[in-house]
Amino acid sequence: MKASSPDAFRIERDTLGQMEVPADALYGAQTARAVENFPISGWRLPAAFLEALARIKAAYARANREAGLLSDERADAIIEAAARIAAGQHRDQFPVDVFQTGSGTSTNMNMNEVLAHLANVALGGDPVAHTPVHPNDHVNLGQSSNDAIPAALRVAAATVWRDSAKPAVQRAATELEQLAERYADAVTLGRTHLMDAVPTTYGRVFAQWARRLRQAVAAADASADSLLTLPLGGTAVGTGLGSQAGSVHRAVELLAADTRLAVSVDEQPAVGIAAQDAPIRHGDALAAIGRVLLAVANDLRLRGSGPFGGLGELYLPAVQPGSSIMPGKVNPVIPEAVVQVALQVEGLATTCRMSACLHQLDLSHANPLLAWNLDTSARLLARACATLVDRCLTGLTVNTEAARAHAAASPAMATALARALGYEAAAKVAKEAEATGTSVAVTARRLKVLPEQELDDILDLDRMAGVSPEGVDPT
Repeated sequence: MKASSPDAFRIERDTLGQMEVPADALYGAQTARAVENFPISGWRLPAAFLEALARIKAAYARANREAGLLSDERADAIIEAAARIAAGQHRDQFPVDVFQTGSGTSTNMNMNEVLAHLANVALGGDPVAHTPVHPNDHVNLGQSSNDAIPAALRVAAATVWRDSAKPAVQRAATELEQLAERYADAVTLGRTHLMDAVPTTYGRVFAQWARRLRQAVAAADASADSLLTLPLGGTAVGTGLGSQAGSVHRAVELLAADTRLAVSVDEQPAVGIAAQDAPIRHGDALAAIGRVLLAVANDLRLRGSGPFGGLGELYLPAVQPGSSIMPGKVNPVIPEAVVQVALQVEGLATTCRMSACLHQLDLSHANPLLAWNLDTSARLLARACATLVDRCLTGLTVNTEAARAHAAASPAMATALARALGYEAAAKVAKEAEATGTSVAVTARRLKVLPEQELDDILDLDRMAGVSPEGVDPT
């Protein structure tokens, strides 16, 4: 790093020697080295991750003060500095790229240096000389990157799921449930293998979409719960070297109160240091939500296709012109955006799974990338669900006449005749109806396969679709 003027940089020192640091930076030599070493993506660690790591530092400062390991003066200054970072201040002071040392040591030291700098300024000390607060000896007391970074990525992922992604997915499920109730008796043609099947209802279609989302949320809840066992106290490779058990448990108690998460200490911290199995499972759970959204969005596109050359059963809100050359064309742009989000989240989850390749010996080596992927996945899902609800599901209507007409005209109606006529005889009616371009009801009456009243009862469209006499879909 070359200074453009003598005043542009200051000189700091670490165990490798001198390092030029931007004069106005709150970080120190180790962060500056990391910035030089990893000019790769321009991606930074997520805000939720930095907040989680700052809260861990504050919890340790409190616990270490209570244990007599840290003076009141130092502890108070660290806690105050961590509160500022957790509140979102000084985000520009965390410039280290996501693609860095796989343990996240660079980011851990970035946090330690910033907190020490702020604390020293508050105490009237010397930030460059790291007095009276040292980034390693005081801010990092009782911790290692080995345990602090995986703990922070767990806390961050659980928090973003709870506060952002989960409410948004639940809102989408609620909107679908309301559509299911509104269109409970709207008969449509079922489709399997993209071909005609027996009649069903849009109430049932919307309800199954909602139910699948609810089930995916439950699975993500379970995976988020598994994130709450933290490897704090394991320090280097799970040994606990340099850590006091009492301070660790107290720090985690304080962290639980601060984050409102039921975090606990992993009694075998080497597990969460050597491998990130729980975060990887959570990435898979987020991708599973994306796969449900993908199916819903694609079905919205298909069912709303047309208006003349497609199914034409759903009217999606027109949110923008669809073509630069075809006047009046409107495309299902919101579902298309949601599908792309689902694909992206699937790719991020795949990368999370592949990060297991870097579970080597006693440490996992892709923690910053894992933290970024989990945060990005959750936030993409949250925004996609909000957009789907606000710009598509709200205002969506069913073309009930077209949907019912498709069901009534389909040769698949002959399925209802199979019990009375037998499978082969009913198939003949279906083929005759298709060949003559008439409905199964008209064909069956013409062929006189059953008495008129019996045909009326068997081929009653609402009964076949499972609509009760009161007009409410029992499912």
